[in-house]
Amino acid sequence: MLITEGLEKYVRYLKNVKNASPYTLRNYEKSLGSLIETVGENTHIRDLNLNSIDDFQDFVFSKTNKKGGPLSSKTRNIYLIPIRSFLKFCIKRELDDPILSPEKLELIKTEPSDVAGLNMDELELLRNTNTAKSTLIALRDRAIIEMLFSTGLRISEMCALNRDNLNINTGEFSILGKGKKVRSVYLTPQCVRLLSDYMKNRTDDFNPLFINAKQRSDQHLKKGESRRLSRTAIEIMVRDRGRKAGITKPVTPHKLRHTFATSLLRNGADIRSVQELLGHASIVTTQIYTHVANADLKKTHAKYLK
Repeated sequence: MLITEGLEKYVRYLKNVKNASPYTLRNYEKSLGSLIETVGENTHIRDLNLNSIDDFQDFVFSKTNKKGGPLSSKTRNIYLIPIRSFLKFCIKRELDDPILSPEKLELIKTEPSDVAGLNMDELELLRNTNTAKSTLIALRDRAIIEMLFSTGLRISEMCALNRDNLNINTGEFSILGKGKKVRSVYLTPQCVRLLSDYMKNRTDDFNPLFINAKQRSDQHLKKGESRRLSRTAIEIMVRDRGRKAGITKPVTPHKLRHTFATSLLRNGADIRSVQELLGHASIVTTQIYTHVANADLKKTHAKYLK
């Protein structure tokens, strides 16, 4: 079978069986498209071998980031992981014979991720720093910061929220998270207050929970869908707010998700509960945060036992 035909089947599988998110589909199609660009559209799946994978890796490694430097190991793996997954799918569906073993495509060793998050002083600086030019946007941005920290939402999950998704009275709601899995999300009293303030100052009846300040001629179509705040806009706002606050480490929406997880563990939450609140499919993913809590235990031990 041609690799292009196999790719079509695989994308349908990701959409219909795995319920992959648009973000995942985009990344996987980009990676597999690059593979096809390297080996050629008329290549059969059975013709993929270590030499063609080496050619693909050379292609990936020749890419540069926005600053013109080499891609990080993590980014390079983002290109390689979909190829492994595609090969596993081809073997499972017996699309050709022989098929290269996915295990022969080695991922690049990466440095452990920094999951410490912000400390409470940095979080307070971030909360109290304003980069907005209008009162409404200032209320919106403050609510976003609090919501990212107090719920642990992924940025894609937050961007997809509509006003009617939230129950301000109960302070909880359900979302369809990664892998199309439903989980409960809980709002702190402070987050409820900030969201309420933002909503009271809105004069529109648009569906999106968070909207941008741009006026568009089609904004009344689909209840203001064109005004939905994008993940890029949120990332820029959080980054700029962190810089203005004088926080030296990079500040991102995902850093606030890390802060949420580490704060829970530091305050005695059990790891299974944290797993559920984060929406992790596997507890192994959640365990990356335990070393942060363990470091705090070491400090406590040293403080009281000298």
